[in-house]
Amino acid sequence: MEFRLTSAALILVVATYLFLGAMGVTDHGTPQPKDSAYNQLAQGLMGGHLYAAREVPAELARLKDPFDPAATVVLREDPRFRLQDFSYAGGRLYLYFGVAPALLVFIPWHLLTGGWLYHWAAVAFLCSVGVLVNLSLVSAIRRRTMPDGPPWIGAACALILGLGSYAPLLLARADMWEVPIAFGALCVFVALRCLWEEYADPARPAKWIALASAAIGVGFAARPTILPSAAILLFPFVSGEVRRNWRAWCGAVIPLGLCGAAVAAYNALRFGSPFEFGQNFQLAGVNVASLHLFSASYFWTNLRFYLFQPIQWTSVFPFAHEPPIGPLRAHLPLNHGGAEHMSGALLYSPILWAAIAVPFAIRVARSDRSLVMAAASAAWVALSSFTLLCFFFGACSRYQFEFVPEMALLACLGVIAMEAALRGAARVAARCAWIPAFLVSCTVPVLYGIDRCASDHNSRGVYFLVFGNIPAAENEFATARILSPGNPLSRLGSDLILISERRFGEAQVALASLVRDFPDYAKARYVLGNLDLKGGRMDEAVANLSAAHRLEPEDGAITAALDAAVARARKAAN
Repeated sequence: MEFRLTSAALILVVATYLFLGAMGVTDHGTPQPKDSAYNQLAQGLMGGHLYAAREVPAELARLKDPFDPAATVVLREDPRFRLQDFSYAGGRLYLYFGVAPALLVFIPWHLLTGGWLYHWAAVAFLCSVGVLVNLSLVSAIRRRTMPDGPPWIGAACALILGLGSYAPLLLARADMWEVPIAFGALCVFVALRCLWEEYADPARPAKWIALASAAIGVGFAARPTILPSAAILLFPFVSGEVRRNWRAWCGAVIPLGLCGAAVAAYNALRFGSPFEFGQNFQLAGVNVASLHLFSASYFWTNLRFYLFQPIQWTSVFPFAHEPPIGPLRAHLPLNHGGAEHMSGALLYSPILWAAIAVPFAIRVARSDRSLVMAAASAAWVALSSFTLLCFFFGACSRYQFEFVPEMALLACLGVIAMEAALRGAARVAARCAWIPAFLVSCTVPVLYGIDRCASDHNSRGVYFLVFGNIPAAENEFATARILSPGNPLSRLGSDLILISERRFGEAQVALASLVRDFPDYAKARYVLGNLDLKGGRMDEAVANLSAAHRLEPEDGAITAALDAAVARARKAAN
């Protein structure tokens, strides 16, 4: 019974991953997976060089300053080039993202199948394997320390680890940015699983410590920010017997050291320094080399974003939406880069609060050393990753996958302890707390992930409109409407298509209807105001643009349009 329920839960998790990954905007807008970033790196590596297998546009080579965001905007955003977040050095294009996924996922896939792997498929695969690894760890801990419990507890843990871990938000935009995060997270999960074997049977520690060290090292080659997690390799040495084992020390140091040396050599060959990963050569919307990437002033802002940022609830499916960014910008510290589709993990995956019951789990297990060490290891990974990200200059939903899965793992241990130890009224009270939290945690991240898919398709529709590709824009807006019927941005996109086709009367009616339905939608009022201005309706233009400015006072385009409308209205009045 338990096996069937757990299998059904895992199938649901994987199906959710596949749906979100396939429906999201992915592979950097490339029509074929062969042309996506990690496959281009894989082709370069198979060709005997470290740069991506793609030609450098002549327009980029001619630039005096290729890292000037204004000079590269077309090269980064035009569908013909798609150079956003590539690194440019020595006349070649590189990925500053880690090389390990190309070596261990994309190249093997091509050699085995002859085809090329989509980014979203790679992320879905890595996350699915990660759930299996973490569920294996939770099951092993449960069998050893808290074997009692209902038969459905395994299925509940599978859903917590698969959906409450915020993996749906990673899958909702599973592109080249998400590939190294998913790969690095899987490596950390494997390291924790290996260390459990050492904790449970410390008689032969060297093998499991070495495997954990190798996993952390390979993960570092994908995502350098997991390096603080390497401290868990020291946890087994709390035991005096392990400290006296020179093989265990070699196992902890040598695999990680070799991987670190390989990454240093890789960096030096590409960018001339073992410590340069390529961000200073990044083609981005800002000059990355001039940014204050880490600062203590970002800490509390990012902590709020990651743990307590509210989302916007409406009657439009999927109900959970990203809040307007204008009010957020007004409270950001100096040099902070802003937030991307954030939601507070402790608000919208409230099952994570069950991690507080881990000390109770340890008591139930009679302070079993293996459980103490496993819980401490997971807690360290979550805390160290979270702390590092809080000092970073920006906050993204994909970064949450670097610490929330370990919190979900600890939450599973707390739930298992409550179910194994409590009886009667105490168990009923506990279930009245954790089961609703569990349901919210398995639902809201999926809904918010669907919103991310719809939002990205809408944004991409606008992107195609800017470059004059009307059929592609219509396709993107249609996909967004499938995901989120009635979504105001999809309706706005259709109205923009009407404007591009010079069907101004139809666009006027449609925009007026949109503003009636969503009076606080600043972009709709902005577009309607510009259309009023074009049609000579000065009073209406000023009214709509003033409302848009009131809603998003930091938007430069809205401010400029309002100033122009006011100036024209005054001129007309005189």
